Amino acid sequence: MDFEIVTMRVAHILAGVIWAGSAIFLAAVLDPRLKALGPDVQRKVMASLAAALRVVLEGGATVTILVGLALVIRMGRFDDLLDTGWGWAMMVGLVTSVLALTSGVAATSTWKRAAGAGGGPSTPEGAEADRLSARATLLARSTAVLVIIAVGAMASARFV
Repeated sequence: MDFEIVTMRVAHILAGVIWAGSAIFLAAVLDPRLKALGPDVQRKVMASLAAALRVVLEGGATVTILVGLALVIRMGRFDDLLDTGWGWAMMVGLVTSVLALTSGVAATSTWKRAAGAGGGPSTPEGAEADRLSARATLLARSTAVLVIIAVGAMASARFV
């Protein structure tokens, strides 16, 4: 196996680990703990983290997807995508990865909007901020589930 393929695989795996780990940590650990501290704390922290989350999550996702596509093309396996078990597993991984990226972008944007909505708990603005925070939480959980499916599909591709 040549150096270029090995380098691409390492980049793909490292970016995927950063992306998947961050998405799962966010949905399973950070967001529930912040929610327990109250909506004002949750909105302020998530607004503060939005830019960093965008870089880590969206950057990791983009690198993972693009390098993965480059690997398939470089290895000459593009024709296998609908003809083999490996190809179907890769397609499931690709589709769920793109859906996860889309869901993650929506989550970070929604958290940012929730923080900007402001208002107290009994105001219309506060109610809107709470609604947006709940939507962002659902999107973050959806992203984590999709990333887990993508990782599972990619990891099992070699064996199907």
